[in-house]
Amino acid sequence: MKRQLKKNEKVQIGLLSLACAIIVLGILFLVNAMQENPEDGFFPAFCELDNILAKYIIVILTMACGIMLFSNVAVTIEQKKLRNGLTIGITAFSTVLTLPLVYVFVAVFPYAADPVPFEQLNTVDAVMRMDRIYEGFVAWFGDGGLMWAVLAVMLVLSLVFITFPLLTGILAVKNEQTLGFKKEGFPFGVITLPVVEKMRAAQAETLSPAAEGELNE
Repeated sequence: MKRQLKKNEKVQIGLLSLACAIIVLGILFLVNAMQENPEDGFFPAFCELDNILAKYIIVILTMACGIMLFSNVAVTIEQKKLRNGLTIGITAFSTVLTLPLVYVFVAVFPYAADPVPFEQLNTVDAVMRMDRIYEGFVAWFGDGGLMWAVLAVMLVLSLVFITFPLLTGILAVKNEQTLGFKKEGFPFGVITLPVVEKMRAAQAETLSPAAEGELNE
């Protein structure tokens, strides 16, 4: 007999489906980011944006929303194997997706110090269109101190984007922990996954006083 899904399981499936839809939308935005002819893109209005930074900001925000929603829902699943599998999958996806972002904000520094024409770019910088990314920063922030300050901030953010999901993913799979608000002591830090803490509390309530005493010894 087929098991009936619980209400919270239906909500989880719905949220995971929504997260996947948002991620797919982000991928479509990413595919269109380099499309210069609006008529050939999925989203003509998106392709018509002049500044490539505006396109990448939309891509980053869309993908971040989808990935964060997926990962936050994944760690609420009670089945450990499924929870770990989904967490490993979204963490790996997030890491692979963020590596080019980190590369851009590392490589843009030497390029900004000595801009060269597209024809002189190395293969990776040419694919990433470093020249257009640099032009986008200059268009918004000029080529002075403000641009360099923004580049530094973006580099730090890109490192956070790749480090935070990796850290939380490893904590969730290896130790059944995550980063969150504590009930005692310093308000933010490493905590047990709420779903795991809830299951442990429910399991403890079913133990007899004698069995609970043996468990604590």
